[in-house]
Amino acid sequence: MKQRLTLAIAVAALALSACATAEGYRQRMSLLQGAPTDAILVDWGAPQNRTPMSNGNELWSYTKTTVDEQAGYWRDQTREVKRRVTDKDGKEREETITETFPVWQPPRVYRSTCTTRFVMSAGRVADVSFDGDGCVAEELQ
Repeated sequence: MKQRLTLAIAVAALALSACATAEGYRQRMSLLQGAPTDAILVDWGAPQNRTPMSNGNELWSYTKTTVDEQAGYWRDQTREVKRRVTDKDGKEREETITETFPVWQPPRVYRSTCTTRFVMSAGRVADVSFDGDGCVAEELQ
C-alpha cells in the first residue's frame, strides 16, 4: 500500500511538472524582487547587456534561445474514397472504402526565445520584466 501511495505521489508530481506556463515564469521572477545583484550574477551569470538608466538605475538583460528538435516519423493517415461500382446484377451503386496509408512527418526544429530584464537599484533587483514565447516555468503551488 505504501508503494502505491509513493507511486501515486510521484505520478502526480510528474504531471504537475510537465505544465510550464508564462504565469509560472512570472511567479518565479516575482520571487527575485529585492534580491541582491550578486545573487543574480551567481544564478544567471554576467548580463548580456547592461544599460544605465536616467534615474541612476541599471537595466540588465538576458536573452535565452531554446532549440528543441523532433525526429521525423511515420504516421498512419486514413481517408475515405467513394467510387461507383456495378454489381453482378448490373446495378450501379456507390461504395465507400476506407484506406490507411503511411505518411512521413519530417523532422522539425522548434525555437523559443525569452528575454528577461532586471532593473537594478542600490545593489538589489527593483523590477523584473520579460517577453518571448520561451518565458515559461512550472507554476508554484
